[in-house]
Formats: sequence, structure tokens, C-alpha cells
Amino acid sequence: MSAEALVATEFGTFFRSVHGYEPYPWQTRLTNQVLAEERWPDVIDLPTGAGKTAVLDTAVFALAVRPEVFPRRIVFVIDRRIVVDQVCKRARQISDSIRAADSGVLARVRGRLSEIAGDADAPIGVSALRGGIPLDNDWAIRPDQPWVMVSTVDQFGSKLLFRGYGISEAMWPIHAGLAGNDCLVILDEVHLSKPFAATLQDVRSEPSANSFNSSLLPQRGGIVEMSATPSIVDGVRFALQPEADLEGDSEAVTRLRRIARSAKRARLVEAAGRDAYSALPKEIVRILQSDLHDSERSIGVIVNRVRTAREVQRALSEAGVTAHLLTGRMRPLDRQRRLRKIETLVDPDRRDPDAERTVVVATQAIEVGADFSFDALVTEACPFDSLRQRVGRLDRRGTLAERTGEPARCWVLGLKAELASKRPDPVYGEAVRVTWNELADRAGDCPIDIGPASKQLDGFPQEAGAPARTAPLLLPTHMDAWTQTSPEPLVQPGIGDFLHGFDENPPEPEVSIVWRRDRSAEALRLVPPRPPEQLSVPLSAATAWLRGAEETPVADVASAVVDAGRDRADDALTAPVSRSVLRYVGGNDIVQEVDVEDIGPGDVLLVHPHVGGLSEGTWNPLHAEKTDTRPSAGGGLAVPDSEVDDLGDEAQWAYQRRRTIRLDRQLEYQLKEWLGDDAPTLPRPISDDAAADSFAEENLSSPKESARRWIDDVLAHAPVAVPMHLQWLAGDPDADEETRLGTLHVLKSGEFDIEMVSVPVDGLSPRQPSESYYVLAERSVESTTLSNDDDASLTGTGVPLAAHLSGVGHRAEEFAARLGLSSALASDLTLAGELHDLGKIDRRFQAQMVGHDPVRLAMQATPLAKSLRGVRTRRDAWPPVRHEVASVALAQSAEEVLRRAHDADLVLHLVATHHGRGRPLPRIVRDDCPQSLRYDMRGVVLSTRTDFSETPLALDMADRFWRLCAKYGHHGLAWLEAILRLADHRQSEAEALGIGTTDSEAR
Repeated sequence: MSAEALVATEFGTFFRSVHGYEPYPWQTRLTNQVLAEERWPDVIDLPTGAGKTAVLDTAVFALAVRPEVFPRRIVFVIDRRIVVDQVCKRARQISDSIRAADSGVLARVRGRLSEIAGDADAPIGVSALRGGIPLDNDWAIRPDQPWVMVSTVDQFGSKLLFRGYGISEAMWPIHAGLAGNDCLVILDEVHLSKPFAATLQDVRSEPSANSFNSSLLPQRGGIVEMSATPSIVDGVRFALQPEADLEGDSEAVTRLRRIARSAKRARLVEAAGRDAYSALPKEIVRILQSDLHDSERSIGVIVNRVRTAREVQRALSEAGVTAHLLTGRMRPLDRQRRLRKIETLVDPDRRDPDAERTVVVATQAIEVGADFSFDALVTEACPFDSLRQRVGRLDRRGTLAERTGEPARCWVLGLKAELASKRPDPVYGEAVRVTWNELADRAGDCPIDIGPASKQLDGFPQEAGAPARTAPLLLPTHMDAWTQTSPEPLVQPGIGDFLHGFDENPPEPEVSIVWRRDRSAEALRLVPPRPPEQLSVPLSAATAWLRGAEETPVADVASAVVDAGRDRADDALTAPVSRSVLRYVGGNDIVQEVDVEDIGPGDVLLVHPHVGGLSEGTWNPLHAEKTDTRPSAGGGLAVPDSEVDDLGDEAQWAYQRRRTIRLDRQLEYQLKEWLGDDAPTLPRPISDDAAADSFAEENLSSPKESARRWIDDVLAHAPVAVPMHLQWLAGDPDADEETRLGTLHVLKSGEFDIEMVSVPVDGLSPRQPSESYYVLAERSVESTTLSNDDDASLTGTGVPLAAHLSGVGHRAEEFAARLGLSSALASDLTLAGELHDLGKIDRRFQAQMVGHDPVRLAMQATPLAKSLRGVRTRRDAWPPVRHEVASVALAQSAEEVLRRAHDADLVLHLVATHHGRGRPLPRIVRDDCPQSLRYDMRGVVLSTRTDFSETPLALDMADRFWRLCAKYGHHGLAWLEAILRLADHRQSEAEALGIGTTDSEAR
């Protein structure tokens, strides 16, 4: 039974049910316009603080009303990592409200979205894509389910251009197909990402995505730019209409009018000194101690360099002022904890105006999108567009000005030496000086009006804006190169310039730093480095730190390589940390010792926590090792007092892949701090076999049973208050049981593996004393990798080949129907699913399925698609011919089968690429022992021999790939591939979970 239809007039009820208050008039007007015109405006131009993220509400509601018109994936792109978290929070509120609804408009929205998704329990999902917490690829497990995705330019842009960061090459086409089809892209603050905006427009208008293609595939999607200075000049523009949006007496209109007309004033202040990090802290302390009013309780300080922010925070703390440091140069986990700590202090809707005075010191990281509100603002001089964004954090709702009857106040600090210098700023070029001089001319000796309705800010020269980079023109040859994912072309354009633009002095590449005590390959295999614990810094800054040299200035926006003679530190490290460093190579958990000079862009560097490098959670290369130590719990090895926290286990949980606990000395110390003398003793490994046997007899338990008892003991002793930095371990006590995701709770209720590792205390050198400890790791199946490779697809459930082929075909048909594909395409996808794994009938492949047991192989009445339970495959025993290639040859062997296809080229291509290979050229090697393959497909006999290297099969497959790219477009073809491959993944997942097959069928 179909869910009841929705109409545009119900948007207000929907919005109020989700958020508890009425939408602004513009939000309702936008929704009505989108639904009436069946398209989004090209540009949305709204003032800061006007609730722009409510476009997500409109997008979700429009999808529920008209799913045949509006796209399933809603992608909000903003090039600030901190902002991704805040927008994602709103998206989750929308999703959670819909999921929980059992009546009214929300329940009907849930019903409509569930019909689209084919899943009543998951009507709409939410993903954050920012290379940090989490690397969330759940949005790419089904092509038909509605999703709200909040992403940085790098994450979404790399996926769109077939080179997705953080995913395997085999998955590139799936992510590109989903990103390039059935997708609404909302690009916020376009002035920050104009190069990507241009690239996005070029991708959407590429010649291969021609009018012929538009008649073959549904054309749901669009690009919306949210900015006062968009890259689109002649498009449909949506903006505030004073007579429609600001007139009236309703509560929503009153709120919006207060925001749009709020009064704000800025005063220019020159600071004497050579360096910002030494001169600005003194001036900021003076302002905060002598110039503030009692009504100004929440103070924002925004500066241009990370070191300046650190020094300001230190100076304020020494002056007795509570100050919280927040920058983009923090590990994602540290940044998340800091945001949780200050959220009630800066939230404009939750903050207590009479609370104790608090200062937040930040960099450009909070310039845009962050829903922070301060009663007063101190900012370092910056380009005009950056200044407008920073002022957007001042009295964000206009409540202070209304309450006091006075404008909210801002101080703009300019460093005399920099304003007079003839050298361009490495980050902002000449824009700071141009902006300062223009402000000074307009202000004279008086404060200048910087409110959203200010006329004094009209007509600023273009040179006052931050330097803009230009994206290269995207040519058909670029897309032809990128769409080749297997194998990649030997020569191909990089995607970086197309995401962030280029100039004569390009931004410096970065590296990632991970602080770990146990840096051996053995330990990293069990607890690999994850993005939530990694800190990205420019390559020059990392190498200077590792050499013990003077600090290299670092900003929170892309900047050119900084002159080593500029902005020097007063004090360098007392001695070099190292002339060499450990580099981690993912995939095989390889640890390499390399010279500092050999560190390259994108490297992941492993350092021991005792070398420092962080203070207040932020990058600080001057924070070096100290001699002070704190005793470890139980009187063991000492823990240096200046150690950086090792976040390895917490990062596994945040990464949403699996939970781990290293039962080592750091955990022992943390538990002692938390639980005091009641902290249960950790299970201790016994390396000597005889001692281990004696230990087991005494305790009458295995190590795993001892670990279970220890988990029970910790949970039994745990008080209500769990320290924030341990909530990953024990779970937030304020959360209900359903959402309490602490690692201990997960391992207690599920299965886990336990392994002992013995690692050098310093993490590497075998000459140092070793520490042995257990590692507990959740036992789980990663659905996103179930079918990416032959080994991964063998799920140990003994599924018959015929059942698997039929199941994949049926799922592909269901996906096609829910996506609104034509009956011809749906039929071809079904046929491709029924053919895709035919090559597995190779007897050598079947031998792998039964563990090379000749008796079990002879007993198999039907060929298998998945191995029998408990069977281990051998990497050296696969047939030399990949099964996808054999499947194509078998499918081509009978005209009766291909006559069922509406587009035989498409069917054969989908079969050939269902593991992500062969785009465009399959790897076909000589088969020294060719086999004759034969399969009876409902009375039609398919047959071939595996000596394919003697045939033109590979060239035929490559030619077919290019014909289909021309027909469906690069992204259109990748989308069709994604539909079949995800049908295969989901069928394999169901089979791994025992759904859709039985033991009798397996036998």
C-alpha cells in the first residue's frame, strides 16, 4: 500500500515537527518555489545567520513529495571541517525525527521515503565525509536509499572525479557513479571554493553527458550555490525579499528581522610589534581586561595563524581569563571534544547570557558556517570577505543589541609592521592591506558599521577579497583519463587543481602525523592508524619540527610555501627530535624508517607521544619532551607528563569500523585516574608456556574469559560520571541503552578476538625493554568490502552459484525499479546479474571453494558461488584467468542469451566490470592449462575455453567500454555499474548473514 501523498502546504508542519519552532518565511517560500517549478534555484543568497542550512529540510521534504523529480542524495559541500560536523548535526536531527515518527506529517514523510528506499527501518541516512570522523561510506552501499551527505570539497570532489580519497581503486567507479547521478549538490560559501564550483559545472555539462544520454537515464539532480558572490552569473537567484520575509508580527518574522537588521560596530586598532604572535596577545589581553562591558560574556578571538592563536590563549590564561583554543590544526577527536566542551558557551540559542565570561580563541576554522555567537569579537585584520564571515559570529541572532540597545562591538587589530611591509602575505597576499586601508578611509576616527544592513561596506574594491584561485578548464580528455580506473593511465592529470584551483605559487602539500606508543607492525596490524587520530600539517612544518628547527608558520587555509626567514620563533627546540622518522604504509601495515629529507606529500608519519607536538589539542612544535614524569598505575613504567594522548583505540571506534582495546599501561593509568583504587586489574599475558598453563589452571579460564570478567568488573565499578576522554570506552552514561555505544558494552554483548602483542617500550627498537599486553578486537563483517575481491566474496556460507546469480539479478531489478529506470535498462541489469559470476564454474575455482578437498569437490551436486564454511582459500591457487573475463566469454557463446538484452554491449560490460576491473582493459594472462567451461542456463548451454590470451576478447572489452561512455556518459555508465555491483554486494551480505539461503541449499 502506497504512503499517503504530501503537498507543499504541509512543509511548515513538517519543519515544526522536526525543530519545534516555525520556519522563517523565506524557508517556506523556497520550498513552495522548488516544488512548483520542479527545480532548484541556481543561487541562494542569504545573510549570515539566516538559517541557510534549512535548505536540507526543503530538500528532504521535496524528495518525499516528488521522488520522481528530486534526487535521492542531497550533498551539502562546505570547505571547512569544523562546519561539516555542525551541518551534519542538523541533518541527523531531521533523519532521527523522521525515523522515530509514528503519526502526523512526519510519519507520512517516513512512509514516502521508505517506499523510495524499500526499507521501512532506514528511510533516510546521514553521512559525514571529511576525512576525519568518520570515514563514512555507508551512503555508497545502496543506490536507491535517500541520503543526506555533508562533505568537504576534497572528499566529494575526489569521488566525483573517479579518484576518491580514502577508498580503494575498485570502489572509485561506484562512488563516482553515485556522486554524478541522482544527486543534488548544495555548495555553501562558494567564495571559498570557486575552483570546485567551476569544475562541478564542467562535469555536469561535459559533452559525453549529451542529450541522447538524458533520454536514457533519469535526470534528477542539480547544483545550488549558496553565496553572495556565486560563480553562476545568469542563473535563477533566490534572495530575501523584505516585504515578504521581514514584515509581520509572527515569532519567526521577528527573529529573522532581528538578524537581518542587527546593529554591529567595529573599531580599528593598530598594534606595535614585528610579529603577530608576540604583539597581538598583549593588545587582546588589554582589550579584554579594560574595554569590555558586563553584558559581553562570550568573547570570540579570531587570528590568522595557529601560533598566534596558541600565544593568545596562553597569554589570556596567564592573565586569569578562561580561554578555549579551537583551530583546524587539531586531531579530529581532540577537536570534537573541544567543540562538545564549548558548545553551550557559543550556541546562540542555548547560551546563558549571565554565564561566566568565556573566551574562544580560534583561527579561520570558524569563519564560515559554524553556528557560534559571541557578544564581542576581536579579529586580526584579514581580507574583506573573511571579515564579513568573521563578523557573522558576532551577536549572531541580534539578541544582545536588542537587549542592551547598543550595537554589538568588534575590534579589528592590524599589525603595523605587516601593514607597512611591501612583502605579500603568504596566505592573503595584498588583500589585508587593501581591506585595512579601505576601512580606515571609510571609518575615519569613528567606529564603522559592519552590520548585515550596513551601507558603509558597499562597493569594496575587488582587491580587498582573499586571493582567488582558478580551476583549469575541464576538457573531455581529462574525463577520459579519470574514467579509466583499471588500469589507470600511466600519464594522467592530477585532480588537486580541479578541486582547489592553481596559481603561480601553489599551496604547500601536507602530511599526517599520528602519535602512537606501539609503532611496531605487529601492533599496527591490530590497531591501524585511522583518520580521527591524524593531524594534517604542511610538509615544511613537519620536517622543521622533526629536525628541531624553528617553527614554520601555519594557517588554517591553503597557503603558499612560507619563507623560512619570516615569522621566526623566539626559541627553537633544544635539540633535534630525530633525523629519521617512521612512515606508515596502509594496506599491509608496513612501517618504514625514512630520513626526514625523504618525507613526501601525503605521508602518514608515526611519532612517539613523548616527543610532544601538541598543546591544548592544537599543533605546537615547540611543545617538546619534558623530563617530568607521572608514575604508571601499579608502579610500572613511568609516563612522561608531557605525553600526547595516544588515541589509537578511540580512533577505531570513531572510524565506525570496529572496536578495539589495548590493555596496556596507558589504559591502566587512565582507569586508575577514573576509578581510583577500585580500578580492576588488567588481564596480564604470560609469555612463558608453563607459566601460562599454571595461570590458566589457577584462574580456570582462558584469556578471553579473563577479559570478559575484566569488562564486567569495569562496568560494575564505573560511576555515573564518565570522563569525556573515556566515553568511547564505557559509553556516555546520559545516553539510553539503544544509543550507548561504548566499546566495553559492544564487546560485552558481542564476539571479540583476543591477541597478545609484545612491543618495545619505545615502539620500535628491539634493544629496549618490551611490554606485553592483550588486544581485544570486535569480530565483525565489513559489508562495504564483502564483494570487492574474490577472497572477500567468499563468505563461507556455501551458496550455490545458481542461487547467487538469481539473487543478484533480482536485487538489481528491484534497485532499477525504485530508481525509475526504464524497463529496458531494468531488464538488462537483471540479465547482467544472472550472468556475472558464471566464470566461477572453472574447476580450479570450485576447488578453492571446498579447500582443495577432492572428496568434497566430487560430492558437490551444483557449482558454488561462495566457499563452504571453515574453508581457507590459497592465494597461489586461483585460476590465472579472472572469473569476470570467463563470464563474458560464456555469455557471448550463446546468441539465445544475448537476444534477451536490449543493449548487449551494456550487459557484457556490466558483467566484465562487476569487481571494478577492466575499465577499460582487462588483464588477461596466458593460461598454461586451459579449461573447458560449460554451464546450462535454463536449457541454453554456454561454453568456452580459458585460453583467452589467444583471442581479441580484451580489445573487444576496451572498445565496448568507450562506446558505452559515449552513449551513457562517463558518470552514467559508472552509475549503471554501481547498481549491479551494489546488488551483488547486498546479496553477498545477505548470504553472509544467512538470509536467502539454507544449509540444505548449500549442500
